[in-house]
Amino acid sequence: MFGEMGLNSRGVVSASILALTLAGQAAFAQSWYATDSRQPGHDPSMYRDENGYILMSTNNNLAMWTSTDMVKWSAKGQIFNDSPQWLKDAVGGKTDGIWAPDLFHFNNQYGVFYCGSVFGQRTSAIGVATNANLNFSDPAKGWTDQGEVTRTTNSNNYNAIDADVVVTPEGQYWMTYGSWNAGGIRLIKLDPKTGKQASDDKTNYQIATRGGTGIEGPSLIEHGGQYFLFTAWDVCCKQGNEIEQTTYKTAMGRADKVNGTYKDRSGKELNKSGGTILMQRYSRYVGPGGGEAFKDLNRIRFVHHYYDLTGDKYNHIHIRDLVFTDDNWPEMGQPFLGRYLSAEAEHGIMTRAVSGDITFEYTKNASNGEYVGYINTKGTKIRLPMNIMQAGDYIMRYRYANGGDADATHKVTVNGKSQTVKLPKTGTWGSFPENSVAMIPATLERGGNFIEVEPDQNFAELDRIDFLRVIRDTIPGNGFDNGIKVRLTVDDKLAVKNGGYAIFENVVTDSIRSTEVKVELQQCSGGTLSIREGSASGTELSKCTVPSSCANGAWTEVNCSATKKLSGVKDFYLTGSGMSGEVLVGNIRFGKVAEPSVSSSSETSEGSSSSVAEVSSSSEISTALAQAKSLNTSYKMTTNAYGYTFHFDRPGNYEIFVMNPMGQLMARKTVRMESEVSLQGLSKGKYIFKLMKH
Repeated sequence: MFGEMGLNSRGVVSASILALTLAGQAAFAQSWYATDSRQPGHDPSMYRDENGYILMSTNNNLAMWTSTDMVKWSAKGQIFNDSPQWLKDAVGGKTDGIWAPDLFHFNNQYGVFYCGSVFGQRTSAIGVATNANLNFSDPAKGWTDQGEVTRTTNSNNYNAIDADVVVTPEGQYWMTYGSWNAGGIRLIKLDPKTGKQASDDKTNYQIATRGGTGIEGPSLIEHGGQYFLFTAWDVCCKQGNEIEQTTYKTAMGRADKVNGTYKDRSGKELNKSGGTILMQRYSRYVGPGGGEAFKDLNRIRFVHHYYDLTGDKYNHIHIRDLVFTDDNWPEMGQPFLGRYLSAEAEHGIMTRAVSGDITFEYTKNASNGEYVGYINTKGTKIRLPMNIMQAGDYIMRYRYANGGDADATHKVTVNGKSQTVKLPKTGTWGSFPENSVAMIPATLERGGNFIEVEPDQNFAELDRIDFLRVIRDTIPGNGFDNGIKVRLTVDDKLAVKNGGYAIFENVVTDSIRSTEVKVELQQCSGGTLSIREGSASGTELSKCTVPSSCANGAWTEVNCSATKKLSGVKDFYLTGSGMSGEVLVGNIRFGKVAEPSVSSSSETSEGSSSSVAEVSSSSEISTALAQAKSLNTSYKMTTNAYGYTFHFDRPGNYEIFVMNPMGQLMARKTVRMESEVSLQGLSKGKYIFKLMKH
């Protein structure tokens, strides 16, 4: 059951690879099922430590949980045994617990900003506790309460609750908080040494309000030189038998400066009741809000609570990706359910052409017990934002059901490129056996990708999509999905510590051309790197001895032990052991490989050519010029705070390819008769831009 096969910039995903992938998937299919942790929590905060994740939430005296995989959580005790006395005094002698913590790193120490209040009152206060050394195995130990940051009384029209801290690229620290009331969401500058309000700016900025209607739970994050404010709207916290009264939702706006002016995607100011809704009630997920954006190793995530309508009707947390568009607007991605390269249809962004289209159905025969039915009417759409860390060729494993009398088709669009996917009869509705999949070739970009599903001929239900990476000869080290004791350096290289591992999910091993393995290294310090199957302690497929030293500034290519002949779809884990320091990893190569390049494919018109311009994304270089006379055009390329803009003197159909100095494809942009096009969201570093006629 294959979808249409197509060409991409680096060749053809062949029918033989598709067939091998389909035939070899059975051993792995069950592990692809979604796993919802159902971790309890309210107003959650998360911090990414090199050893994993630390979670905190409301009303438990600042209790902490840790996890290495965001699925299995371990309780690690609490910072306080009771609310601090100063906090009780500030709110009139008794609090309704300690609310809405925010765990943050500043000034070479850790801080937890917390608040206390009485529900429905504005007699509230925000405090901070600090810790010089946060031990992942015992994170609740070693904290010292530093007392009050700010407070409010009933005479204020805003409320000192729900603190969240952001740091600017210049190293300034700011705290947003509030508020529910007419005074809305507030912002103050912090002293980075103390975590208290800064002496050089005592302004209490109002950055969002709804004119007295519920708004609270703010969170701020910087991305691409802009600031994003997330807030929670409307009625919160009704659980159990009162769950239907909860109308909580998540809204967003952005600004060029941390203190505003914040506007939504339509241009309306958040101080004038503006806000783009990112999440609200859907399926069994009631009141998704009270969230916090935080930076992970290679992406920005958003953790929030929701209430489970068909389960226990109480609070649980979801951890999602924020997926940024080319013009730097975030969309809410999938909740993490155990797999990085998977999308559950029920968690997509739904557009209904008519009432009754798109229904959420429940069955144990579907991944996570849910699927989407009644994808029926033209104009109905499921949009799935996905962060992909490795650009290139993929196979989308499209799990569906078609219990009708005839084959169906869906229109599937990936980053603006559409194809019609044939969905043969499966014999039943609401059941998704492992042979009920279409294998759809696609080219994905590094960073944000947007997949849209629309009905075409007849009907089919959709359960989930898995993204399988087609590897022929190279896995870029910086294309990892997650890991422990690893990081991305400022120049976009994978750094691995002793005992660390990087995860590369869903590798189609049938497409790998050779059993020979080589790895590119910098900053060597001895020890061993291993490629393992399935887990950090899984079967060793290849072993690489790391030299005690490497040439400065150049990649050292190290020969590793050969793998056995591989088949099927596997998760690769790159593990490090016996190293005295970090090692930097470039490409992992299979066999002897020519220097990487982006060449014209059969889709590119005959006689096309290219011009290469190497520039730095540093703000010190404001303009780069390049000529491409053989393309019968010239272009000017300029940089700004958010990326690059190409200005063409003669509009035409072009492809812009962005590569890093190692030759890895970082981004791709199609130009169709436009005089100007922008590339946004590239991390700091050097890039090679190649322009080709389309």
